[in-house]
Amino acid sequence: MKTNSTTITLPNDSKNVKQKMINFLLLGVSILLLTSCSSNDDNDIIVEQFLDGLELETEIIENREEALQTTILNAGGSGEVYGAEGTILYFPVNSFEDQNGNPVTGAVTIELIEIYDKAKMLLTRMPTNGKRPNGDVETLVSGGEFYINAKQNGEQLQLVNDFMLFAPADEFDEDMRIFNGQNNNCDGDEMQCDIVWEEDEQGGLEPIQREGPNGQGVSGYGGFISNFGWTNLDRWYNFEGPKTIAYADVPQGFDNTNSNVYISYDGEPTALALLDIYNPETGLFSEHYGLLPIGLEVHFIFVSVQDDQYVYAIQGATIGENHTEVIGTTTTGTEAELVALINDLP
Repeated sequence: MKTNSTTITLPNDSKNVKQKMINFLLLGVSILLLTSCSSNDDNDIIVEQFLDGLELETEIIENREEALQTTILNAGGSGEVYGAEGTILYFPVNSFEDQNGNPVTGAVTIELIEIYDKAKMLLTRMPTNGKRPNGDVETLVSGGEFYINAKQNGEQLQLVNDFMLFAPADEFDEDMRIFNGQNNNCDGDEMQCDIVWEEDEQGGLEPIQREGPNGQGVSGYGGFISNFGWTNLDRWYNFEGPKTIAYADVPQGFDNTNSNVYISYDGEPTALALLDIYNPETGLFSEHYGLLPIGLEVHFIFVSVQDDQYVYAIQGATIGENHTEVIGTTTTGTEAELVALINDLP
């Protein structure tokens, strides 16, 4: 990422009429313009720049890949994996088999991603959107998100036994449960999937006190995991009172192909909802079922990547009935600057 920072203002169409792009390619002549044209009262022509969506998608995948940690274990014996942020995985003896059901021996590569804060959730597009059994999508408060996998010589392995996951925590919340990541919008590669979390009715968590890798005492959540892929420790966000739907009106030229909009819940360090519904007719982002609490203090976070830099806006708000948040002014800066701002949110 580039290191300079500037502030820009992109025009926001209050009627949500999105620009239409016309790309003229003249043979033998350089590409002239990528434009969106509209007329004002004086019939002036407004020219808008085409905004790319591939950079944002690429950045999300790269952030996931950069977060991936690998550890070598002996498949024939038991072993532990220690994550950089305190996660511990314990695999019993003979935990793995190949795709044909044959026991695996020798060196096995364990892959781990651990996510404990909002900034990393946003950079990897791993929000805390949870799906109820009836299909409603609501916000979760996370105790840690994890990608866990095992391979041998690049070949995918299968689990024979459940393994133990330990996630550090200062206090134990008895409402925390195990959630599994359900894949959307991908061809089976979980490193590139959009994830929504669904509760594992069979999985439970217990308070654990144990010795860490350096011999120090650590405490947190412990639970048995029966699948590879994405796992989340969560509780449902509880709020008494009326609820509503929330919308976000983003700057002109941006839509769901080149930007994301999140809602950060104030006072909850690990509650980050993605507005994953986009209406191309109105140009508005929204959430699913009108389940956002009225009176909730939040921050809307708009983010895109353009010309190898983050384009973002962070706006505080109190949710009102049928709330519409208009994102007008954006800032262009580095990933580190964006992360620092998110980490400073209440």
